[in-house]
Amino acid sequence: MNQRITTPYIKKNGQLEEVSFEEAFQYVGQKLQNPESNSTLVMSSGSYSNETLYLLQRLARTALNTNALDSFDYYRRGTDFFADKNDILPFAEMFSSDKFYCVLPDVETCHGASLQTPETLKAVFEVLKHCPDTPRYWFNKPDTLNVTDYYAFFRSVNFYLIQHHLEKGIYVDVLGKNYGAYKQSLMADDYEELLHKNNLKDADIQLFVEDLITIQAPAFIVWEQWLTEPAYHELENMCMLLDVQSKPASGFLTIKSELNSQGLFDMGMFPHIAPGGHKMTAQRQEKMVSLWQTNVCTESVDVAATIDGSGFRNVLIWNALNANVSQDIVNQIDNSDFAMLQTAYLPENANMYDVILPANLPEEISGTYTDTAKVPHNFITEADHILEYNNLQQIVKIAELLGHPFPSNKDDIFLEYISFMEAGCHSSERHFFK
Repeated sequence: MNQRITTPYIKKNGQLEEVSFEEAFQYVGQKLQNPESNSTLVMSSGSYSNETLYLLQRLARTALNTNALDSFDYYRRGTDFFADKNDILPFAEMFSSDKFYCVLPDVETCHGASLQTPETLKAVFEVLKHCPDTPRYWFNKPDTLNVTDYYAFFRSVNFYLIQHHLEKGIYVDVLGKNYGAYKQSLMADDYEELLHKNNLKDADIQLFVEDLITIQAPAFIVWEQWLTEPAYHELENMCMLLDVQSKPASGFLTIKSELNSQGLFDMGMFPHIAPGGHKMTAQRQEKMVSLWQTNVCTESVDVAATIDGSGFRNVLIWNALNANVSQDIVNQIDNSDFAMLQTAYLPENANMYDVILPANLPEEISGTYTDTAKVPHNFITEADHILEYNNLQQIVKIAELLGHPFPSNKDDIFLEYISFMEAGCHSSERHFFK
């Protein structure tokens, strides 16, 4: 593990030097005064509380005049890994599922390296451990199908279901939107080519489907990092074709990579998503302006395309636990006028940043996060808070220096962000075949 830091650093004469928080804040405030629209990139990992992520996107869209928001979890992967909470299989219902279909790392392998096992995987392994009598189909075992391309696999299953008239239920008959166009597109595919991508035969799909359709309440438990965005769509499509989401203890649950990856969506840490976790609309923009009492930048921006093209003038990275930073982001940092990092551990390439602020570990600061099943929880502080300014206070201080007063109490921030949450099932945004 790299060195844990508790004080800020500023690069002076080409070298990082420890400075006080006040000096660091003043320097950041000077560098970020009056930025041009969308000239600043703000990236975060999912290792922060909802309150921190909410303030971070508010800082970006107001004080920094930018809607260029992204995350290490979803950069260049897309942001459609987001299902309505009513479509997600809750952890509690898994105890009544009739069979688990697991697209997960091997349990024993992960337990053997428990220090490297994400907390999100540990949680689902714990549930599986308490369901010893529930049958499970674990992909890529000696007696199961070997799948490397999950898009091709789920799409070939969907092809088989429709070709043999096995699709059924309310999503096909009533609730599902765009089904006709999806069916036409799917049946125009080369089925043999889909099979070939996983070295499968029609008989393999037939046996899998024959098993699947006999299960009253199947539960698909999937490690999200193994799915592309199209593969995630096909998993959703398969569940709608089989009507599994309409039944208790039946459906799919995608296990996200970090403690609060879901919070990235719920707090609006993407250009086209507003606080509350729904698509940016004129009405939601108006609510942000009304509540925050300032101009809000919601211009459309393609972060990856901008990095590939003209780039960003400023880059602000919130990366408490040293999530992997891709080479193109590293190049962007090198080519920026100003780069800031907030982290708990000093990285090997620390000298590429102009300012480094120390971050709290998740267990050091209370707040809320949202689990994979979209259930909110309180953080329980298990370790002493060792920083003069915690994560929230750092954002508040920077915003203040840029002329934007923010709430600083986590309870006030919580009340503010839940005001963006919208009751109801949002049926107009759900149940699309893609």
